[in-house]
Amino acid sequence: MKSKTLWQVGMPVRLTGLVTALTVAPAAWSWQQPNIILFMVDDMGWQDTSVPFWTERTALNDTFETPSMQRLADHGMLFTQAYAAPIGSPLRCSLMTGANAARHRVTNWTLQRNTSTDLDDNDLSTPDWNMNGICQTAGIDHTFTARSFVDILRAGGYHTTHIGKAHWGAIGTPSERPEHFGFDVNIGGHAAGGPATYLSEQNFGHDAQGKPTTPMHTPGLEEYWQTGTFITDALTRECLK
Repeated sequence: MKSKTLWQVGMPVRLTGLVTALTVAPAAWSWQQPNIILFMVDDMGWQDTSVPFWTERTALNDTFETPSMQRLADHGMLFTQAYAAPIGSPLRCSLMTGANAARHRVTNWTLQRNTSTDLDDNDLSTPDWNMNGICQTAGIDHTFTARSFVDILRAGGYHTTHIGKAHWGAIGTPSERPEHFGFDVNIGGHAAGGPATYLSEQNFGHDAQGKPTTPMHTPGLEEYWQTGTFITDALTRECLK
């Protein structure tokens, strides 16, 4: 009997998501327990695919060609009444914890610890929000504390892998690293919400000595530096491994 795996996969920036993989030992689960592959794609509209996410096809469904998504929909489960937050971090925090933005109070994108990313406005003042994101351990201010679904699955025997964008918590907090949420393996995920560059010629945001040149650097892809490999291809190769 095969071991079972949960994957959570992500692609950078506009097609940024996260891939999570979980593998479970046969002794812990019966053969019915499936492998799980979860793709999360940022900024994709509900009509930006040839797969209709409504009761009827639209003109845009016939404009885009996404055969891989069609195959996934044919062999998986299609949710047509889901709710998505309008920006990355709140949605990602909801996915990990099951809490909506009104409850976890991560209402904008996160990056620096205790630093709001809200724009200044002469007429409106924004409420105090959890600018440090989510966390599994208590005691960090401006943070929503909850256990992630990944940690629950790992406790049930799954082996878990994250590939791509994470963006659940600020730099300098435990949640900047996907391992904090129960991932056994992490490729490329950290506090930033997008890559500094897609180009291996720029070491994905590192200098020649390997030091990050920006908080938006992508870690963990050193073997692809200076190889001419686009970051999406590098992450895909790691996913296939």
